[in-house]
Amino acid sequence: MGIHIAHWKINGRTLAPLELNEVMYTLELGIVTAGFIFMVAAFVSAAVFGRFFCSWGCHILALEDLCAWLLGRVRIRPKPVRSRVLLLVPPAAFFYMFVWPQVQRLVEGRPMPAPHVLTDAGGWASFVTTDFTRNLPGPWIALITFAVCGFVIVYLLGSRSFCRYGCPYGVVFSLADRIAPGRIVLKGECTQSGHCTAACPSQVRVHEEIGLFRNVVDSGCLKCLACVSACPNQAIGFGFTRPSLGRSFTRTGRRAMPADFTFGEEVLMAGVFVATLGILRGLYDAVPFLLTLALGAVFAYAAAMGLRLVCRPHARIGRFQLKLAGRVTPAGRVYGVVVLLLAAFLGHSGFIRYHEVLGARGCEQIGTSWHENPSASRTALLAATIGHLETAGRWGLVRSPLQEGRLAALHVALGETLGNAGQYERGVAHFQAALEIEPDAAAARYNLAVLLAALGRRDDAIDQYRLAARLDSEDADIRNNLGYLLLERGEPAAAVESLRRAIELRPAAADPHFNLGRALMQLGREPEARAHLRQAAELDPRYASILSGPSAPAAADRQRHGPFPRRRP
Repeated sequence: MGIHIAHWKINGRTLAPLELNEVMYTLELGIVTAGFIFMVAAFVSAAVFGRFFCSWGCHILALEDLCAWLLGRVRIRPKPVRSRVLLLVPPAAFFYMFVWPQVQRLVEGRPMPAPHVLTDAGGWASFVTTDFTRNLPGPWIALITFAVCGFVIVYLLGSRSFCRYGCPYGVVFSLADRIAPGRIVLKGECTQSGHCTAACPSQVRVHEEIGLFRNVVDSGCLKCLACVSACPNQAIGFGFTRPSLGRSFTRTGRRAMPADFTFGEEVLMAGVFVATLGILRGLYDAVPFLLTLALGAVFAYAAAMGLRLVCRPHARIGRFQLKLAGRVTPAGRVYGVVVLLLAAFLGHSGFIRYHEVLGARGCEQIGTSWHENPSASRTALLAATIGHLETAGRWGLVRSPLQEGRLAALHVALGETLGNAGQYERGVAHFQAALEIEPDAAAARYNLAVLLAALGRRDDAIDQYRLAARLDSEDADIRNNLGYLLLERGEPAAAVESLRRAIELRPAAADPHFNLGRALMQLGREPEARAHLRQAAELDPRYASILSGPSAPAAADRQRHGPFPRRRP
């Protein structure tokens, strides 16, 4: 990872981040990504050597092991928590992410997309990119993810509990592990001391499986080799044998480990988990799916322990005794307050998410049926959508730059419907608010510049276009619009420089050729100007009329607003 980031910093261009969730885009859209290739390679390795990737290549597991090590340094050994309902989370998440979209495709009769590769100009899924962080979460979400998935969940639910109760990719690797010949195998005389089982961070009953099968058949074995290091007789090691297939499901006299929760507690945990998933996923356009899974497990456990605090005579979390012989301890009172605060946070987040969802539905309806609705219906839909999003922004704990951008676009659309320029000013205010949160957002600066130009604030628009051009040097529209406004302000020489760059970036675009022809005409470079005007006419029939009149420059001067693109969505 360090080499990868250093290469990007030094070279300015590198292989895209290897994100396993990009498999969804490959299956749904046919886009072959670096993340998809990496997932295939990891799967093949697991099908031969077992789940080495999980132990030696996964950054989340590294965080979990780091947390367990740090806790051990202060003599805290988290007790593994066994929950039947949380065991269903990874396969359910896997089904939702990878299987359900294909079921929908079959039901709707849509064909499989053809595999294809995007360039960096094609968007977020190219193999090589100049924007290394394009699909990665912001620093705050990354820190929260590391804290919850790497630390909190380990302390509450035991070592490697995110792997056990949250990771959907582990489902794929566990299936590959069942056909893998590479396993932990018996290589000497086992005395059944149990040191291997005690050392296993994944809660695999190593000594039992070695005694029964002469190798570890549990697909939860991540091949971290902790058991090999712990064996006092060096009786086990990594080797090759026949695949385990379904042998881990056979009991062969083994007693199943009991669950730590009653049926009623498990039902409560399931309800809290589903509620947490529905409320927090996508909240503030920020909370990612995997973080939501971890938070769902944490909140579900907190709810079950809160129920015990109320209903049982004894309750304990780790080294903290919450209730003893029917009396709530000081630690229990603190925990009760924490649970109430978590419940209040979840309720507040549910209120915000409700308005975010209704606002998103309104935006979708506006985008799909805008021209089909009469003016009165459009006005009502716009006003209702704005109301939901502004309520979410007013009462939310943080402001989302994407939400501010949506509100800006909605206010502009309402202004167009009502013929009210005051709505445009509100749109400007929302774009400015988005940029206060995310100053490096080139698209928001582009949209703000378009809106400022429409309001006649040409100088402010030029400033925003120049800032956007610094942030995104590969955008032809920014360069074209900047050149157009510089020309309108009477700076044809500066306009020529910007417009030539736009043509370099997009040679087949008619608008930059047209604007460059006008700028060159003002500089007295008529032959070159006519060549670009002719090129614009060949690329776009709208500009053919400039060659038919007695004075091409005059016709070009009259064509003022044709080459000015609209806002980005």
